[in-house]
Amino acid sequence: TPQQSWPSLPPADAPSTGPIEAVPVTGRTPATTPRPGGGWTSAQNGWSDDARQLSAEPVVRTGPSGLLLGEGAHGPVSIRLFRTSPTRVLLAVPDYVSWLLAYRCISLGAHLSVLAQEPRRWRGLQDAVQAGGGTAEMLGQGQVPPTAGRPYRPSVVVDDADFYDGIQQPLGPWQALLVSMDVTSSSAVFALRSCDMALVSPFNDKVGENLRRAYALNNHQLKQCQNLQDHEVILAMPRQVMKIAIPPTKLEYKLLFA
Repeated sequence: TPQQSWPSLPPADAPSTGPIEAVPVTGRTPATTPRPGGGWTSAQNGWSDDARQLSAEPVVRTGPSGLLLGEGAHGPVSIRLFRTSPTRVLLAVPDYVSWLLAYRCISLGAHLSVLAQEPRRWRGLQDAVQAGGGTAEMLGQGQVPPTAGRPYRPSVVVDDADFYDGIQQPLGPWQALLVSMDVTSSSAVFALRSCDMALVSPFNDKVGENLRRAYALNNHQLKQCQNLQDHEVILAMPRQVMKIAIPPTKLEYKLLFA
């Protein structure tokens, strides 16, 4: 289990990790030429007044779909946690990253279920979720989390307990499992292969070897994982790996860690 430690307040120029916003892109309007006697006419369609030219609506593009993790080398990185098939994510990161990921699921309307060996380590997250209008529950031994979610009410289950094996438990549609575990042992390869993706920090040779075996990564990809900076984690999945900066926003820091 990762050691609990809270991040410092991110610098003012830290990458934004807030909700994805729609970005307007200038619409492509017909080319126009002056018309004898005044006014303009379209070179393509013969439009003769500016109002008709404005009928071409601007194109609006949104960012990548899913839950925004943070900033990668080529821009924002998002993951689709809630789908018609369940998603399993292995977390071998500091506690604050696990908190951030779980908390951001709430922005998608998710219900949070936590199974923890030490409930006090997650009590602050539960309180923050409930204070913000979300729903969260702390489950003990013998209690069962939801078996599925719904499109507008997904389910996210945190497995940080010895008495629950989320990797082996069946999950339903619109449901995600976040399982915390150590990835330095050789037995972690099976767990990694059983998960759709993994978030890892810190990174060392043993972690790299297990990621290579589990996700068929090559040496060049593993070299990219070295020298992690503050607020950086590794996102790994079959044949793909990348560094992601995932600092809390100022609002997240205030709500979760201040």
